[in-house]
Amino acid sequence: MPSHNPSHPGEQPEGSRLEGRTAVFAAFAVLLAIVSVPVFSTVLPPLVDYPNHLARLHLLAEGGNQFYAVRWAPLPDLAADLVVPTLMRAMPFELAGKLFLILTFALIAGGAVWLNRVATGRWRWWPLLAFLLLYDRILLWGFLNYLFGLGIALCGLAIWLSLDDQPVWRAAASSLVALAAFFSHIEAFGIYALAIAGVELPRVLSLPRAHFYRDAAKRTALAGIQFIAPAILFLFCQPPFADAAISYGNVLRKADLLFSVFDNYSRPFDVACFALFVALFGILAWRRRLTIAPRLGIAFAILFVVYLALPSQMMTGSGIDRRLPVALFLMLIAATAPTLSQRAATIVGAIVAAVFVARIAVIETVWLRADRVYAADITVIDSLPQGAKLAVAYPPDDVNASAIPELHVATLAVARREAFVPTLFAYPTQQPLALRPPYDALAGSTSSNWIWDGFVDRDDQERAASALVLKDYDFVVFTDRRPFAVPLDKCLEPRAATATFQLFAIRKGCF
Repeated sequence: MPSHNPSHPGEQPEGSRLEGRTAVFAAFAVLLAIVSVPVFSTVLPPLVDYPNHLARLHLLAEGGNQFYAVRWAPLPDLAADLVVPTLMRAMPFELAGKLFLILTFALIAGGAVWLNRVATGRWRWWPLLAFLLLYDRILLWGFLNYLFGLGIALCGLAIWLSLDDQPVWRAAASSLVALAAFFSHIEAFGIYALAIAGVELPRVLSLPRAHFYRDAAKRTALAGIQFIAPAILFLFCQPPFADAAISYGNVLRKADLLFSVFDNYSRPFDVACFALFVALFGILAWRRRLTIAPRLGIAFAILFVVYLALPSQMMTGSGIDRRLPVALFLMLIAATAPTLSQRAATIVGAIVAAVFVARIAVIETVWLRADRVYAADITVIDSLPQGAKLAVAYPPDDVNASAIPELHVATLAVARREAFVPTLFAYPTQQPLALRPPYDALAGSTSSNWIWDGFVDRDDQERAASALVLKDYDFVVFTDRRPFAVPLDKCLEPRAATATFQLFAIRKGCF
């Protein structure tokens, strides 16, 4: 990680042969290939919501089926919904989903590298640190549209800064970026808008002090033009929100949530990686070897204040504040540049490379283990007849990110067997998909937790409540993070099973 304008003997001069566009691009390509290995080494990436998204995207590509109808609307949550069905025209839906993941990686890491180049004036190794943050907790939850939109926001900010002296092109390009960020995910759009405000604030505030009031007004208007169309779409073209509740978590959790950028499968190892990452920035800052681009620094400060103020639940979104840490660290990487001697840069680079390889090795180990689990689950799903109606049962505590989540695996029956599965995401404010009558009412009255409590935990009251809806299904699948056994029941006929994913046929006329 060479220096910029070195002031100490032995430090790398500007334009070092070790850095440059070609070298950084080559390193970027190698790192992107490495982070892609886990994605292509498993039949199904172990991301909590991923199977559910994949099933919906299949329906969008097919135009719906007897259970689900496509209902397009200008929703601020459509990144995968627009990209993946297009890819599915040329390839299987499983491959299209994986390519979307790789494209998301490329946008995030590429956006950080590009933004750093524009902000610091050079192509550097430094922003390649972004590759360390790709497999974060938000990815493991499967919040793909947000991450894709975050990549667009970073690239859009780089475009905005690079066109500073070309107002016409800047207005046109930024308007397209703002719309792309909006349609990708509303929170990614918010991050982009706040970052634009941060980079423009110093310029706008400095102009009135110099009595350039008209220039300040022009600059403000130019920055604001791009947000007019998204604002109209959000205020006047959205479905009504059934629940607009706002709730806050424990404020002390804000510090803990910063760790989520490294939190995946091994807590001790992840804590060590996070500590090294923070120590790198802390030591460089303490020794005054880390410079930050002033305008991006203000953008970072604004995002951090917003992070502290954000609730955990707002409108129909959950984990609102949980999504910000990865954006904060990516902005910090993009905004900074270290000043290091050749020897120090080599040592830091070697440590970062070792941590990166070790993290990918841990991820690959877990994902290969997940591959065996998911292959067995898919065999169970493929035993269903075409067009089956499949209920899903799981315990309340199963709604958490685990190493090998099976919470939504059953929704793959929608894509693989054209089945009806009530847990498929089809919320009018979030997805361009709707349940056809009478299946909308059936899904609304089906509780996965009640079925679990009634048949696994033997709660007679919950079993009676579940029986009212199970009579309209053909099958039910039980799933949990831990191995379990479903007690014998005269109304359930075992069909196929693994230790954590068990399929039963529902005997007609039994309920």
